Amino acid sequence: MDGDILENFHVSWASFLGNNGNSQGKKEIQSLKYALLKYVEDRNEQDINRGDYDCFVPICDILHDIEGTEDPVLLTSLADHCGFDSGSFDKNDLSEIYRVIILQCLREMVNDGVLLYVYDKQRVRSRIAELVRYFSYLKQRFDDDYESSPGLTQMVKLKTKSRRRPKRDIILKNALQSVFTVKDEVRLNESIQGAIQDGTYKKAFEWLRLMIKSNFNRDPSEIYLSRFQVDGFKEILKAAISKDFSSDNLSYIIQSSTGSGKTETFLFPILLYTLLMSKKSGTKALLLYPRIDLCNDQVQRLLRYVAIINDSGLPGTKKIKIGIHHSRTDGLSLACPYDGCTGKLVTQNGDRFYRCDQNADHLIDYIVDKNSPADIIISTPDSMHRRLMDQYGKENIWDGKDVLPKFIVFDEAHIYSNQSGMHVANIVQRLRQKIRSKTSAEPIFIASSATVGAPETFACQLFSTDNAQAIRPRDTDLEEIGREYVVFLKATNPRKILIPKPGEEKERLTIATNLSAMIQTAFCFYHTMLKMKEKDRIIGFVDSIDIIKRLGDKLCDAERQRKLYQLRTPDHKLDTALNRNCPHVACETLPPNPYTNRCQAYLDGECWWTMEDRDTSPMNIHVHKSGNTCNCQNKEVKTDDWDMMITTSSLEVGFDHPAIIGTFQYKAPMNIPGFVQRIGRGGRSPSDMPVSVVVLGSHPLDNFYFHHTTLLTDPGSDKLEIPIDPANKYIKAMHVVSFIYDYISTHAYKRDLRVHYYNLDVKETLQLIKNNKDHIIKEVIETFQISPSDANQILEHLCAYYRSSLEPLEPGREESSFIDLCRYDKENQGRGIEEIKNEILRTIIQMGGQI
Repeated sequence: MDGDILENFHVSWASFLGNNGNSQGKKEIQSLKYALLKYVEDRNEQDINRGDYDCFVPICDILHDIEGTEDPVLLTSLADHCGFDSGSFDKNDLSEIYRVIILQCLREMVNDGVLLYVYDKQRVRSRIAELVRYFSYLKQRFDDDYESSPGLTQMVKLKTKSRRRPKRDIILKNALQSVFTVKDEVRLNESIQGAIQDGTYKKAFEWLRLMIKSNFNRDPSEIYLSRFQVDGFKEILKAAISKDFSSDNLSYIIQSSTGSGKTETFLFPILLYTLLMSKKSGTKALLLYPRIDLCNDQVQRLLRYVAIINDSGLPGTKKIKIGIHHSRTDGLSLACPYDGCTGKLVTQNGDRFYRCDQNADHLIDYIVDKNSPADIIISTPDSMHRRLMDQYGKENIWDGKDVLPKFIVFDEAHIYSNQSGMHVANIVQRLRQKIRSKTSAEPIFIASSATVGAPETFACQLFSTDNAQAIRPRDTDLEEIGREYVVFLKATNPRKILIPKPGEEKERLTIATNLSAMIQTAFCFYHTMLKMKEKDRIIGFVDSIDIIKRLGDKLCDAERQRKLYQLRTPDHKLDTALNRNCPHVACETLPPNPYTNRCQAYLDGECWWTMEDRDTSPMNIHVHKSGNTCNCQNKEVKTDDWDMMITTSSLEVGFDHPAIIGTFQYKAPMNIPGFVQRIGRGGRSPSDMPVSVVVLGSHPLDNFYFHHTTLLTDPGSDKLEIPIDPANKYIKAMHVVSFIYDYISTHAYKRDLRVHYYNLDVKETLQLIKNNKDHIIKEVIETFQISPSDANQILEHLCAYYRSSLEPLEPGREESSFIDLCRYDKENQGRGIEEIKNEILRTIIQMGGQI
């Protein structure tokens, strides 16, 4: 082939890769690179899982197989973009052109770090395969002598997967137009009829468009939604505006992969409905999360949406108030929502408003707590359990409002399994009854999760509905967007080892444990993984408070004090002097060739050749447990300057840090849905290629998972089913008791609520039950769907317990009953908790008991 033609190829290639280049050509190059990466990684995966950790793929195989299997239209189009008229070349010349294009892509992939040449430029290995190679050689290193150091790895397995995400191909304008017409598909309730007649319905869509634009900080013409998001928006909105919807008949569950847009699927109809009902007082939605930190994350997200409307002063708009109902609102810090502001919103000097710490003019007066009404309340199921009974719920949610909650959302619903799920299912029944006792409007119950098997069955059980509709992407709506990796490392069994000391008769005793393998894996993972701009952090999960403390302390010591990772530094490549085993053979551009410039340290896995200059510095480690984050000095921190976060299940869901690209799990996970959530913490951006590492020890369950890795990487729907028994009679009995106070809150005056709920005047409560027994029994049966005999029995047991609490503690002390001894009146500043506790202890001793 003419050399001038090939020279022109490089000019053309650079041209359409430039900023003003052909966008279609760029997409085609990315498609070819993806095919090349997939080919190499699949070959590497097969070799690794056969036990060949020093694997590679000859470039001649790539040229032959890719040219033979890849879409010829793609290669031909790329040839045309590069200035070749593919129609004017014969088959042999065209094949050579294809090979030139493939080789150019391989060179760029090596330069980008996703591939590396192995020993020479005739074979390549994927970056993930190189990482696996390092893991396979891990030893317990303390000094420069590695030959006597004990190995820590038995075997390594690799699973590579294509990342599939819902296609976002529906422009926002078209999506909103499609949703707008649902009003013509149902019989409208009276509120919506009025909103249509006065023009509010149309304006609400305009306002929602403004909110979405503000949140994404993009022109609406550049905002796209997925098909399942639009379908979910339409279905949920139809239920909200329909006159015929029944919450007994239908509930919803949104199911899609982590980061695919589940939240927007339920949030858009909630925001739209809130705008439609903005002139009416009352709460429009309850967003319930299993943990407080997830509540706070959602407050931040919601703030980004509502700030633009609340500050706009547009005619017909009213500030949307966000309510935070949980026990830890003090000290809550939120990012300021104003464009360009990097400040934090905080409360100061008892001020109930949130002010920006960088600009005092940035005042947020529409985030409120349980003491004030709100349009959208963010809470936990436990807090909402109390709102059904207490004065805060009575005053600010249930009584004297134009509307009651229309949407009740349980996000991260897979958390509600076993006993937790039973409690939530009963809270749902109580919420439904509370709303029905006040209005004819029906609530809509929505669950959301990435990891629920048999989602319709789960939603029916959780929400006590006859049917459930799963809102999820169809297979045809999914597209491959990248790669993700799961590495399984089987640690050696714990053992004691005597290591000879050079020049000394005495040997050194060391113990190689599963934790030793985790420590070495952690800093190997961080210092050798592929890091991109703002994609360079790792989060690790440990299922034991004791182990997380030991792992954090030992890893901090190894990483920051002893800097053991530096023992594997590629000195010659980085021009450093940290690895005394480095022979300083030529290896600047590719790993040393064992036949021409042999490096025994690299061959033994004691040179981590992929380390870069930044990897010679120690990583910043934080440990998060029990709601607090500490650094290596065990001091609590609130900064975001960590490189590796070690945590428990508390950050398993909802912790969506955009910089996380790696995750690790120490020992077998507690359950499969939780593991799927954990590895989903990494790679939030569609273009990310997240890596997860699972370090398995010597426990039988660890052995089981190592030999059945597909249970974790590709679990079937049956493995993700959530066990829940909403009819459990013991849990139900507890909630029937709570329902008595729901009933009092619903039907009694505020003064009476204080007598029964806060002062625990059981004499009055017994009298109330006696006077209203038939009505209470009727509502208990309606609420919990139990038999009259069961309802009567629970009520009789409750009354018997109340009567027993009025009995004197012992003969001669008729004036002191159990309830008098234990009663605590916080509001009237009566006896304090400590005083009550001490009096109970004294009474136990006086009655002959022991403490």
